Amino acid sequence: MRNRSLSIVVAVAAMLLFVGSASAQGVVLSRDSAWVFSGNLSATFNQVALTNWVAGGENTLGGEAAALLDLKYAKSKQLWQNTLELGYGLMKQGDKGVIKNLDKIDFASQYGYQATQAWYYSALFGVKTQFAAGYKYPDTKNVISDFAAPLYLQLSLGASYKPDNHFSALISPLTARWTFVLNQDLADQGAFGVKSGTFDAAGVRTAPGENLRTELGGYIKLGYTNSFFNNMLGLTTKLELFSNYLENPQNVDVNYDLLLDFKLRSFLTARAQLTLIYDDDQKIPNAAGKPVAALQVRQMFGLGLAYRF
Repeated sequence: MRNRSLSIVVAVAAMLLFVGSASAQGVVLSRDSAWVFSGNLSATFNQVALTNWVAGGENTLGGEAAALLDLKYAKSKQLWQNTLELGYGLMKQGDKGVIKNLDKIDFASQYGYQATQAWYYSALFGVKTQFAAGYKYPDTKNVISDFAAPLYLQLSLGASYKPDNHFSALISPLTARWTFVLNQDLADQGAFGVKSGTFDAAGVRTAPGENLRTELGGYIKLGYTNSFFNNMLGLTTKLELFSNYLENPQNVDVNYDLLLDFKLRSFLTARAQLTLIYDDDQKIPNAAGKPVAALQVRQMFGLGLAYRF
C-alpha cells in the first residue's frame, strides 16, 4: 500500500513538470478555439523537525499532490465542460507509519445548450471515489472506505446559469445518484447507505449486503473561479447540495470546497484549502465505536510547487 501511495504522489507531481510550458490562460486545442484546456496543479510539502524540544511534540513530514483539470468546448449555442479533480496526500508523524490524509477522485462532465444569453438546458454526469483504502487511525486493521467503496455515479438534468467565465450554477430538479460499495465487508456492514447483510446469533453471515443503492432527488451545484493581483492569487470554490426525494429529503447532503493559491515567486506557492462534507450515509465510528454521521472538516495550509494554466 505504501509503494502504491508514493507512486500516486510522484505521478501527480510529475504532471507539474509536463505542463510547465503551458499558457497561463489555458491551452487552445484547435484552430477555431472551440476546445480549451486549463488547470491547477500542485505538490505541497510540510515538515516539523524537533531536537531536544522541551515543550514536547513529534517530528512530522507530510506532502500531497493535487490536480484540477478542465477541458471545455464552447461553440455556437453549445457548452461542454469536463473537470477532473485528483488529490492524494501522505503524512508521517514520529515513529508511526505513513498514513493517508488526502484521497480524492472527482470527475464531472456537463453539457449545455443555450436557451438565453446566460441560461442553458443542461445535463451532468459525475463520478466520485478514492484511490486507496481509508482507516480511522490509529486503527489500521478495519477499513472504513476503499476504492469504489463508495463510488458515486450521478446523472442530473436541469438548467445552468453561466453569466461569465468565473461563476456557474446548475439547478437540477431531477437527479439520479447510484452509490456503489464494492468492498463486500463494508457492504455487509451497510456502509454508505446500502442494505446491510444479515447474520445469525453466532455472527455468521447468512445473506450478503447489497453493493448498490439508488437515490432520486434534487441537486444544486455552484462554482466560482478567478485570479487576482496580476494572477498572484488564485481562488476556486464549489458548493454541492443534494436532497433525496425517496428518503429523508430534509437531510441535505453538503459538499463544499475552497482553494486559495498565492504565488510567492515562479512556481513557489502558498496554498490553503478547506473542505466541508455532511452526508447522512457517510458514517464514522465515534468514541464508543458506534457509526454516526457528522460534519467532516479538512483544512490544509502548506508551501510547495503549483502551476495554474
